[in-house]
Amino acid sequence: MSIHRASDVPPGRRVARGINGLRAVGGGIIPYTPPAVGWAAAAVTLFAFGIYLRTMMPSTGFWDTGEAQTVPHTLSIFHPTGFPTYTLVGWLWSQLPFGSVAWRMNLLSAVSVALAAGLVVLITGHLVEERHRGVAAGSAAIAGGAFAFAAEPWAIALRADVHALHVLIAALIVWLLLVWAAAERAGARRAGWWLAGAALAFGIGLGNHPLTGLMAFGIAVWIVTVRPDMWRRWRLTLACAALLLLGVVGTYAYIPIRAAINPEPPLFYARPDTLDRLRYLVFAEQFHNLFDEFNRPFSAFGAKWVKTESVLQLQYWGPGWLFVAWGAATLAVRRLGAFVLLGLIAVGNVLYSMNFRDGDIDRYYLTTVVATAPLLGVAVASAATAFARAGAEITRRTMGRIGRRRVAALAGGIVLLLAAALPAASLASLYRTRDQSTNYDADRWVESVFAALPRNAVVMSWWSYSTPLWYHRWVLGERPDVTIIDERNILDDGYATLWLAVRSFYPERAVYIVPPEWDYRRIVTRYDTVTVQTYPGYTDLLRVEGL
Repeated sequence: MSIHRASDVPPGRRVARGINGLRAVGGGIIPYTPPAVGWAAAAVTLFAFGIYLRTMMPSTGFWDTGEAQTVPHTLSIFHPTGFPTYTLVGWLWSQLPFGSVAWRMNLLSAVSVALAAGLVVLITGHLVEERHRGVAAGSAAIAGGAFAFAAEPWAIALRADVHALHVLIAALIVWLLLVWAAAERAGARRAGWWLAGAALAFGIGLGNHPLTGLMAFGIAVWIVTVRPDMWRRWRLTLACAALLLLGVVGTYAYIPIRAAINPEPPLFYARPDTLDRLRYLVFAEQFHNLFDEFNRPFSAFGAKWVKTESVLQLQYWGPGWLFVAWGAATLAVRRLGAFVLLGLIAVGNVLYSMNFRDGDIDRYYLTTVVATAPLLGVAVASAATAFARAGAEITRRTMGRIGRRRVAALAGGIVLLLAAALPAASLASLYRTRDQSTNYDADRWVESVFAALPRNAVVMSWWSYSTPLWYHRWVLGERPDVTIIDERNILDDGYATLWLAVRSFYPERAVYIVPPEWDYRRIVTRYDTVTVQTYPGYTDLLRVEGL
């Protein structure tokens, strides 16, 4: 393995020096990316997708999964913040002519995270300064694999979830920013188009999930680092601002437009057909109590960090985080601007996530994995090149030039092979726990519920169990005679409380309750109820027998 890379450019081809020392070849398939890195990205994407497809949930699921499978296909409205980008993309995706709607929406997550893994490879290719094609492509592929089989990306790739599309958009934004910088360094005439593309992606990303907004701190520093005179380029600045605004407004316009169209959507969260209710939904006012810690983000930091550490340490196998730290130090010395870009993205994401009290907070750390996986690749490339150089130096007096190259190639190859154990070990160790290919529990629970319900019954449920009921009712068309009232419907439909909702239907109609654990005792104390067994391992029904 030579520590010097010969030019891959045929005579007569236009060549420009890229931001990372690699050469940007005009007319390449992936701009400002060496062919070997591009092929590595394709290979990682396809391999990750194959594993995701094999381990993917085959049908509907509980909690947010069932909602993400139902809302796009029925053009309904999500819970806060509305996630209109996912709704629109999901509606198009749900029209695929194969598989059930639930399977298609799960497939969207698999495709999104697999593509994000490929983008991590491309991002790493921009950050690695080692010139040897094998080192650059191999280390970038290892970074992409480490991302693909990290605990949370793999988990989110197997089920419908807005966070899968979020992680794809986040990776796309970072890649576009790095390509923009490479184009600026190369003196490309239309370099600003890449920044404009990143601005549009950022706006569309905000329409998918507000977590995208946390990337703004790192992006702002990066823009100033690449173009300190950006304030003079007012046309480009205005174009970027316009495209960002277009992305945000163009996606969020879906919510008021859909709210105004009859018939109203099957799932009509918060009924955002007035400005007050639209603001309530888009700005997640329902969940403001979960943001209390943002007033004191560093209070009880040790206790918060314990939870954060437990999530982060699962993402990379073995010494993975040591490689990330090594790569961060290397990048800070070589390219401080890129280090700050990724560092601020990760820090902002971690601080937000550790102060937000969500029921499944692990998925909120996905952006951090996008920002840190390339650092792992930087460390691998640095180590491989260092060992190659050491091997060549040791044999300098005992071998000829060809012999030294072979020793260097062997030493560098061994490092890459050992580093490849990181994603491979993660794949092997997590496979059993991540495999959802036989998980039909939500379907079986709904089947047991519908089998127990008499005609024209009313089911009063809570979020986790409402969503698969919605999918079977509104997507599959099962049991149209049954009324499903979620804890949110109780507010939006004017019942105010569970007790008033029950009184509105009982005794004219048979009323069943899916009781949450925290409210079970109060329900059975207030009403005469009979337990109706459902699918084993999941919540049974309570049939109301008297008020």
